[in-house]
Formats: sequence, C-alpha cells, structure tokens
Amino acid sequence: MPEYVLKPSVVKDCFWRLVEAPIHRLFSGYLCLQQQTGIEGQTNELSFPYNAFFDTYFEVQDGDKPYLVPFTQAKNPSDSTLWNNKNVSGTYAPSSIRMSSPLMQVATLEKEGYHSEWGLNEDHWKLARLHLCDGEQIPIESLAAYLFRDFSFETDEPSAYTLVSAFAEEFHYDIGGSAFAHLYETGDSNITAESFEHYD
Repeated sequence: MPEYVLKPSVVKDCFWRLVEAPIHRLFSGYLCLQQQTGIEGQTNELSFPYNAFFDTYFEVQDGDKPYLVPFTQAKNPSDSTLWNNKNVSGTYAPSSIRMSSPLMQVATLEKEGYHSEWGLNEDHWKLARLHLCDGEQIPIESLAAYLFRDFSFETDEPSAYTLVSAFAEEFHYDIGGSAFAHLYETGDSNITAESFEHYD
C-alpha cells in the first residue's frame, strides 16, 4: 500500500490556524494525559511523560528552541511565545505547576514527587473546552496535521479523514463519541488528497 506525507505548505497553513484559535498552551499537557488514559486503561493514577510527548509531537529541527507549540491565547504572539525550550518540567513538574493553573481545573495531581500520578476529572473534555479553549472547539484537522507532520500514512487515497482517524487512534478517542464531538470541530481545513505527497 502506498505511503503519503503532508506537504509542508499544508502543515504551515494548519499551524497558523491553530495559533489563531484560543487554545491555551497547557492544552499540550491535557492531550498528553488523555493519551495516557488509553495507554493505561484508566483515568486516574496516570503517569505524565511530558518530555517524551514534546519530543514526539512538538520537536522541530534547526529551530531557535527545540519545541514549536502552536497553542497560545495571546493576540499577535511573538516567536518567543510559540517556541519552547527543553525545560518542559519547568511548566509541568508538580513543583512548578500552580493550583490556579487552567490545567488544574481539568486534572488532579494525585501523587507528588518524581514519579507523580495524575487523574483527569469527571467530564474532563467539557472542562478542557471551558478552561483551555475559551469555550471554543479545537480545529481537529489542523491539529492532527500539525502533530502528524513528520508521520507517513499507508492508504490508497489520503484525505482529512485520514488525519482525524489517526488522531482518534493515537489519542484514544471515539470519533462518534460525546467527548470528541464536544471538544473538536471537523471540516476546519481544505485538506484533500492533493494536500499529500508520496513518501519515498
């Protein structure tokens, strides 16, 4: 089966669409915990591998800093707002995060220390939309395009649905479920088969 990757110009457009959306920078941490619920099969006593998460989805080679994160609620954000340094623990370590943080409205720190444990609160997807997205839905096609910019897809005919279904599998969502429908907006991009190119 042929493999495809997204064209860089498409990824760039999706990146800026995310920057323009009112997504708090701590949404990255929430998405990491959401992924852990599927890996660990529960919503409490979760590990929080934020360093590995940032390495996988946000690392950009030859950048000013290692991580380029398209989540900000600032208007006209500067480059320094979007580029993150290697010290992710400075944001997400239990000793660094504040109780007033928007993430703490969505998740609970159950055990402190180096091997901290976290839990996602009841109806956390509703809380995430309220506290991390200003009540707005997240453009899922753009989000998946950016997160999977370095991934290839085995398919006969790639499309926006290729990205959405890959996102649902990667982050353990049911596309037809209430959590996905509440938090994410589909149809936010113009991604078609022409948005991809063959991967050699």
